[in-house]
Amino acid sequence: MTDEKPRKTLSITCKPVSPTAVEQDGKAPTGIKRTGKRIITRDQLPQAAPAKPKPPKPKPSKAKKPPRKPVRKLVTPPSELRARELNDSLNGFAVWLQRQPLALGIEKQVFRYIADHHLSASKRVVQRLLYAHTHRRDYLQAVAAGGMRYGLDGQEAEAITAAERDYAGQRLATLFP
Repeated sequence: MTDEKPRKTLSITCKPVSPTAVEQDGKAPTGIKRTGKRIITRDQLPQAAPAKPKPPKPKPSKAKKPPRKPVRKLVTPPSELRARELNDSLNGFAVWLQRQPLALGIEKQVFRYIADHHLSASKRVVQRLLYAHTHRRDYLQAVAAGGMRYGLDGQEAEAITAAERDYAGQRLATLFP
């Protein structure tokens, strides 16, 4: 091995023109290339026979399998299970079961009921359950009819206002045309 370091750059130089190829009569000799590129035109290419198209390769036959069905277990979210459990428990109240208009602030009574009966339900679960309950057709019809609002124990709380009746009528028209 030699102790020479490899060069970092590569330099390419052109070969010097031979003295016999000097210009004669002001014209460049025909055998000298002025550039390092070789230009070939289509006319200069050798004529080749047209290539025959290759026949397509036969695909190996596979036994047809039935399409795969996704193996996905339908799991009910825990919040939905808690909402169902709470709804079933609240069905013990006649006001809830008959979908009578509920008192404003009924959420506090529902949370008190949950604490007394050691049920597991978050604020979000209770809000979703109350939304679903109060947006049913028969509940909205009861509010639109007017009358009184009731607590969970069945006692009258307050009267339904005209604005609440109008709103319930509008919701009925949009949700249940």
